[in-house]
Formats: sequence, C-alpha cells, structure tokens
Amino acid sequence: MSGMHAGEPLSEDEEKALAKAKGRKRRKHVRVTTPAPAGSDPTPAPEPSRNSGTENDARLKADKPPHWG
Repeated sequence: MSGMHAGEPLSEDEEKALAKAKGRKRRKHVRVTTPAPAGSDPTPAPEPSRNSGTENDARLKADKPPHWG
C-alpha cells in the first residue's frame, strides 16, 4: 500500500477501498484548464529585474518600534 504514510497519495484502488469502507462514493477530482483571454500575449516578455536585496535596508533598520532601542 503506497498511501500508508502521511503525505503519500493513495493509489486509485486504495481510494476506492477506503470510500467503500466508509460507505461513500469516491469523488473524482478533475483539473480544469481555461483558455487564455482574448488579446493576451502567448509569449510574454520576461519580468523586469527586481530591486537589489540591500536597497531598503536603511529604511527597515530605522523603522523599529521604540522599545527595541
């Protein structure tokens, strides 16, 4: 049995057996995909680079609660 450990998915047979033991029908999960909206770019430009990791350090260091000293 593959689903005996937490986090491991159950096999289809195990799910059926578990549902039958509980007296319920097994729900089938379906992933739905929708088409892209009209006018969207199928090949978007890459996202611009973000600010550097140290750009906001001075403001963050100055923005401390008064009791932090």
